[in-house]
Amino acid sequence: MSKELQIRDAIENAEANVEFLATMPDYKLAEKLDSVHLQMALAEKKKNTPALELLEVWRKQIIDARIYKAENNIPNAPNEIELAIADIETVVTKIDQRNEILSEYNNPIKQSRPKVQSQQDNDSQLSLF
Repeated sequence: MSKELQIRDAIENAEANVEFLATMPDYKLAEKLDSVHLQMALAEKKKNTPALELLEVWRKQIIDARIYKAENNIPNAPNEIELAIADIETVVTKIDQRNEILSEYNNPIKQSRPKVQSQQDNDSQLSLF
């Protein structure tokens, strides 16, 4: 894809790009910004104007994303590892719940029966009258 098409694509999708970037942690946005600055320095040295223009669009979008994130308190999107851990925790919790149900089913609680009073107790009470 030529730089002109990349620039046009980046400009047309600026709002979606900023919203996506805003879900990243701030330290990642800072790293991206540093990387773009380094690439801009290299493009300037090589006098690569189209690349410099594209990098300027990206730089503006990263800065806009950091501002948008800060102003709107956008939470960080969970990364793949966090999502996998959450899935594992969910499965383990469900397994524990099923095991509890199974153990209750296999070992029913024995309810004690009320004691039947012996006939002697009844007779002694009757003798009082």
